[in-house]
Amino acid sequence: MSIPEDFLKQLEQYSELSHREKEVFLEIFGRSKSRVHVAQELNISESNLSTCLTGIYKKFCITGNGPVKESRLREYLSKRYAQQKPSSHLTTDDVDDFIDTLVQEIRKQIKPYIKEKCRTMRVLDMPKPIKLTGKQGIYTNVNILEEITGRRRLKVAELMESCNHDNFERIDLAK
Repeated sequence: MSIPEDFLKQLEQYSELSHREKEVFLEIFGRSKSRVHVAQELNISESNLSTCLTGIYKKFCITGNGPVKESRLREYLSKRYAQQKPSSHLTTDDVDDFIDTLVQEIRKQIKPYIKEKCRTMRVLDMPKPIKLTGKQGIYTNVNILEEITGRRRLKVAELMESCNHDNFERIDLAK
């Protein structure tokens, strides 16, 4: 069974495929061509085709050996296509659910990248970065002010009115 190419191109994993992998993917799963026909049509060797398919399976998180992977990916794609509803019948709730699902998928995909890029902080005099989380992590207490106090133009007498000895950590923090 072939799956519509426009649906295959909408899959988030499709954008991660190389140019050659996209060609192989569309030929095998979109046009239901055999491996032999795809290799001949794209003018590539069987081993090159197998390499492309291995990359495709990895990006779709398909495991197994031999032809099992191809049938698993075809089954996965068929299920995803069957779940997709025609856009003309979508209600507001369906659109909201779709957006929520899409946001969750994107968060799941980007979370490792953000963790990798933002999990440490480089401090000037230290030889190596410090982890921001965990037992040795950095904790920063955050105080939110209603106004930016540094942009006010007050005289010393006005500043001293708002200061007292009990609450002298930061001026106007109590507000």
